[in-house]
Amino acid sequence: MLPDLIHGVMINGIGLFKKEAKYINDHFPTLAYAEEENGHPFIYGEILLTDPENELLDSYLIKIVPTDNYPLSFPKVFERGGRIPINVDWHVFPDGHCCLMSIPQETLTCKKGITLVWFIEQEVIPYFYNQKHRELFGYFLKERSHGNKGHIEFFQEKFNTTDLDFIVKMLHFIAKKKEPKNTDKCFCGGTSKYKKCHRTLYREFQLFDTGEILLYVKLIQKYIIAQGS
Repeated sequence: MLPDLIHGVMINGIGLFKKEAKYINDHFPTLAYAEEENGHPFIYGEILLTDPENELLDSYLIKIVPTDNYPLSFPKVFERGGRIPINVDWHVFPDGHCCLMSIPQETLTCKKGITLVWFIEQEVIPYFYNQKHRELFGYFLKERSHGNKGHIEFFQEKFNTTDLDFIVKMLHFIAKKKEPKNTDKCFCGGTSKYKKCHRTLYREFQLFDTGEILLYVKLIQKYIIAQGS
């Protein structure tokens, strides 16, 4: 796979992960850097969960491995202690890596690149807090469906509607990459001016490539057809 571009600079996902991972212990003393026999880097150790008084609540044994296009996608996280069942109900893929976020949300999150420290602090640790909540109370504190339904729920939350036909219409407009003027009526069809309606969401979704938007449009359309059959 060819290196990706971030801010016009060519990157190598595995190499960048390795560079950051070597210093991960400076930020998380219970995590360490290591390499497979083939030189493939990974992070291993314990994720510590603490209460508001910084007292230890629990810990999870984990392993983090890079993806080829890191930092434009999340590394893969594996729970290594056997505490979390490997099934979609627990947001774990069949190969054992954790489902941290829906694909469209991850794509947006990583568009400008992420760092390992940010990833562990903002995504990995909250994920295991949620798993701990599930262990204690039988349900996740915050949960989105797994798979394509979860991707669709992401767009429903963003557009604040369950009307999938409306979401398809909105995404088609955004895919054209022709932003309205601030004083124009919003492209959603409402009476508010664009700057006071969907401007923030439009600009956020401009981070998607046109092809990515149209891919999600097809996904939603297939879901609509399946629901009607």
